[in-house]
Amino acid sequence: MAKIKTKKITIGDLAGMVTAGFERQEKITDEKVDDLAGMVKRGFDKTARKEDLEAVRQDLEVVKEDLEVVKSDLVFVKSDVQDIKEKMENIEKLILQQHSFQIKELENKVRYIEEVLTIDK
Repeated sequence: MAKIKTKKITIGDLAGMVTAGFERQEKITDEKVDDLAGMVKRGFDKTARKEDLEAVRQDLEVVKEDLEVVKSDLVFVKSDVQDIKEKMENIEKLILQQHSFQIKELENKVRYIEEVLTIDK
C-alpha cells in the first residue's frame, strides 16, 4: 500500500483557516441580513402610511354625513308613500261607491224593462 502524505498543519495555519471560515460566514450572514432588510422595507413600502389612513378617515366622515342625509330623506319618502297609499285607498273606496250606485241604478232599469216587456228570468 502506498502511504498518503499528510501535510502538517501549524497553529498559524489553523488560525488562518478558522479566520477565513469566519469571514466567509460573516459575509454570508451580512448578505442574508441585507436580503431580510430589503424584504422588510418592501413590506413596509406596501403598507398604508398615517397620511393615507387620515385621508381614508376623512372620506369615511363624508360618507357618514351623506348617509345621514339619505336616512333623513328616506323618512320623508316613507311618509310620502304612506300618504299616497292612503289617498289611493280613499280613491278606491270612492270609485267603488260610485260604481255601486250606478250598478244598482242599472239593475233597477233592467228590472223595469223586464217588467214592461214581461220577460221572465
